[in-house]
Amino acid sequence: MSKDNAKRSVAEAYHWSKGAGLLSQKLSAPIRPQDRDALWAAAAILGLLSIAEIEASTPWEAWPLKPADSSDLGWLNMSHGKEAIWKATNPMRPDSIFHAMKDDYLTLMTKPALCEIHNMPKELVDLCQLNRMADPTQSPYFSAVSLLTRLWHLKCTQATMTRYMQFMCFMGPAFKVLLHEKDPRALLILAQWYGPMCESLWWMAKRARLECQAICLYLELHHPDEKDIQVLLARPKEQCGLLT
Repeated sequence: MSKDNAKRSVAEAYHWSKGAGLLSQKLSAPIRPQDRDALWAAAAILGLLSIAEIEASTPWEAWPLKPADSSDLGWLNMSHGKEAIWKATNPMRPDSIFHAMKDDYLTLMTKPALCEIHNMPKELVDLCQLNRMADPTQSPYFSAVSLLTRLWHLKCTQATMTRYMQFMCFMGPAFKVLLHEKDPRALLILAQWYGPMCESLWWMAKRARLECQAICLYLELHHPDEKDIQVLLARPKEQCGLLT
């Protein structure tokens, strides 16, 4: 995708569609051992491109500010779909060309131990009312806040990116539903995750910056009276460039 053009070109759309179609065709038949690495490479590239590709140039064109569309959060669904391909191809097996990345894959695919509430940022615990529940682990926010806690003071770099991606893998299905519903607390948590990635790797930085800005503006417009949320927006606002 051109740096100055947020829309896919005809050629880009063709090759994207062709690649996804061929991958689907291969996955619909028994997988030959010699095809496993190629299938995982194709799935990984399509997953990466689904994050990198965002058809927006300003936050007003980005989710959640833009009009609702069936493609909203499609990158998150694409990432979830890779799990089945992971199991079918096992890129950590000894004879895989990806075996050298096994430590990164283990980090990415292993859910971190859940944090205790007293170790979480108090403002997020209060916001999500985790301290008011007999069993806070049943809250749809708990896993996301726990994962975010482990990133709270961790700079996003090439070396730490797999730990940031754990959030995407283990935020939980109930939390994803809240994101689709534009729940203000879920949006705030996502903005806190996006913030450190606004100046990180090329394939994540543009989406992180634009959607972090869009979330902050959305919450300002639609939830101005929720003071706890407005206070917590200061950090992602600064990280995504809304505050200078």
